[in-house]
Amino acid sequence: MANANSTTPSLPFHRGDSPLDPPAVFAEWRAEGPIRRIAIANGGTAWLVTRYKEMREVLGDPRMSSDITKTGFPSPRPEEPKPSLGNFMQMDPPDHAAMRRTVTRTFMIKNVERLRPRITELTNNLLDAMEEMPRPVDLLTHFARPLPSQVICELFGVPYADRELFLSNSATIGDMRATEAEAYAARTAIAEYLIRLVEEKERHPGDDMFSDLAVNRLRTGELTKEEIGGMGALLVIGGHESTASMIGLGTIVLLQHPEQLQRFLTEPEVRPAAIEELFRYLSIVHVSLRRVATADLEIGGVTVRKGEGLIIPIHSANRDPDAFDAPDEFDISRDARHHLSFGHGIHQCIAQHVGRLELQIALPALFQRFPGLRLAVPFEEIDFREDNVVYSVNELPITW
Repeated sequence: MANANSTTPSLPFHRGDSPLDPPAVFAEWRAEGPIRRIAIANGGTAWLVTRYKEMREVLGDPRMSSDITKTGFPSPRPEEPKPSLGNFMQMDPPDHAAMRRTVTRTFMIKNVERLRPRITELTNNLLDAMEEMPRPVDLLTHFARPLPSQVICELFGVPYADRELFLSNSATIGDMRATEAEAYAARTAIAEYLIRLVEEKERHPGDDMFSDLAVNRLRTGELTKEEIGGMGALLVIGGHESTASMIGLGTIVLLQHPEQLQRFLTEPEVRPAAIEELFRYLSIVHVSLRRVATADLEIGGVTVRKGEGLIIPIHSANRDPDAFDAPDEFDISRDARHHLSFGHGIHQCIAQHVGRLELQIALPALFQRFPGLRLAVPFEEIDFREDNVVYSVNELPITW
């Protein structure tokens, strides 16, 4: 990997004066070309892919590796990351498919749809509680975070009383200011808790994902306890923080577009498209996806050598005018289903259908329960959380 110099730009991280938009420099770089050199955290350089077309090609190319232990993999932190046992997002075929298929059934659309009544009940319970609170209310604390946390805990069979262990350690893992050692320790704490849980599930199984893994994967020797713990940590961490962010930021965006909010509430048939547009417009995973080439190949007319790293900022792809008309406009009428917010290829987010369902239920219910819902502080005073893998707000005071 080449060393950076004073003329090599760094990956932009802060969103600047337009907190709901990607860094403005991405538009300039897309205009200049589909791929360019970028300085990375360890002092070297990697290739930054700037356009939607090339990002989709890279994410679907079997010559791209997600294995963080391979030479040249571009870490987001200065230190070399430690691999997480059971984390199939860091695996290549055939290990990736073997690990991922053990939980695929849980996240199939038909199985996720069965959660609708329970998610609706949990949503209404949280809104009932909010209705009794003095205003303003912090939407993140009392609705956006607890809803996906409860859903994930029930789906996986994790006691909700233990949620603080996940919330605090997930916050450390996502914090880009944390050292790699701190992030690894937080992942290990979650994994070790889940190993103990799986041992309990093996003795007393229930109707949940970890019971299924204990009975049908652990007892058969297909997976070890350590692999289940590591995989479970990946799913638990990813399953609540991203949805919490989308509820908070989605509320802000809908309030900024009252005519589209009205359509969202009065025309249920537009809600699936509106949710996809929110995923595209917000692109909350703003730390960028990463790969390393396992062979020489050409991307956008440029030769990328074996062992060179690539960075794929999906928030640039989702604002590419070659992929979306007027991409900087929020428009629930557009067909945004081809966005890259869940990735693409074999590593596409396995829990995406759960997140979609939660938003389709939570956002309409929130606005219908509280007519006149509005921000309790000026937009300029909202505390956006930038130094995190998942872009969000630290708190969101609302009133009605």
